[in-house]
Amino acid sequence: MEFVEPIRDRKQLENMKRYLKENSLRDWLLFVIGINSGLRIDDLLKLTVADVKGKERITIREKKQEKLKTSRYLRTARKQLTNI
Repeated sequence: MEFVEPIRDRKQLENMKRYLKENSLRDWLLFVIGINSGLRIDDLLKLTVADVKGKERITIREKKQEKLKTSRYLRTARKQLTNI
């Protein structure tokens, strides 16, 4: 089994967010939603604009455990979605 270590350095995290925002709004949104919601990558990739646009919470059925999960996501990400 592979393990992924979390990014704990705030500066490194901010640099990653800045890079993603400059190069791909889609990747930046997925990253921001992912780090703030705790959703797995499989679940993040299933999201559509309709799933998150204009909503304060994301509700999905988790792939791994098949249970319903509701997560909030950042206001900054929601603001970006209003421009799409």
